[in-house]
Amino acid sequence: MKVLSGGCRVFGPGDGRISTVANCSARTVIDRASGAQWITQTIFDHGIGRSPAFVNPSADEVLYIARGEGVCYVNGFAYELRPGTGVFIPPGTECGIENPGPDRLRIVSSCCPQDLERRIVENPVAAASSEAPRRTVHEQDREVIRAGKDREFRYLVHTDLGCREVTQFVGWIPPSKAPFHFHEYEEGTYILEGHGIVHAEGESCEFGPGSSIYFPKGLRHCVENPGASSIRLLGVFYPSGSPSAAYED
Repeated sequence: MKVLSGGCRVFGPGDGRISTVANCSARTVIDRASGAQWITQTIFDHGIGRSPAFVNPSADEVLYIARGEGVCYVNGFAYELRPGTGVFIPPGTECGIENPGPDRLRIVSSCCPQDLERRIVENPVAAASSEAPRRTVHEQDREVIRAGKDREFRYLVHTDLGCREVTQFVGWIPPSKAPFHFHEYEEGTYILEGHGIVHAEGESCEFGPGSSIYFPKGLRHCVENPGASSIRLLGVFYPSGSPSAAYED
C-alpha cells in the first residue's frame, strides 16, 4: 500500500488482511483500519460449493461479480451471477453465495457504513416462493453516461434498486489525463482492466489490474491513463449520487 498526500491510498493486488471461512477467502482492503471513514472494500474468492450465509444488521452492501458464475441467495430468493453483475444486499438481509464451478468466483464487495456486527448465519432462511424483489443488475443493461469530455460510466446498484446510501458504477477512462478535481463523496475503486497513474496533492502512484484506490471526500486528485487502451474500473461511493459530479479548481 502507498499513502499519498491528503489520505489517498493505492493498494496492490496482494494488499489487505486475509481471512478464510469454509470455501471462501476474504481480502479486506479498504476499511477504517486502512484509513477510510465509511466505505469498505473486500475481495471474496469463493471455491466450489455453497459458502456460509451472512447478514449486516445496519449496512447497505453492494457486490460486483468480477470473475466466474454462480448463484446469490438473498433472503431465500435465488439470483444468477455472471461477470458484470451488481447485487444489492439491504441491511438485515441474509445473503449466501453458491459456486457450481469449475472456476473460482471472485466478488468485490463494499459496505457502507462498515458494520462491526456483521455475522455468519447458522440457519439461513428457506427458499422463498413468492415473487423475488429486484436485487441485481448487469452492466450491459444500463445506458452509457458521459462524464466530462471523454469519460463514460454506467450505473450498477443505484436508487432504482432501493439502495439509498451508496452508488456502484463501472467506468472507462481512455488514454488521457483529467484536470485536477474533487468529489463531495468518499470513494473506493477497484481496477478491472488497464494501467494508469493516480495523482493526489503533488504525489503520484502507478496502478494496474487488481489494484484498489481509496479517495477521501474533498481530495484534489486526477487519474491519468498514459497507455493505448482504456482503463476499466469499478467504483463505489458514499453518499449516493452521480459519478459525474466533480468539481474543478
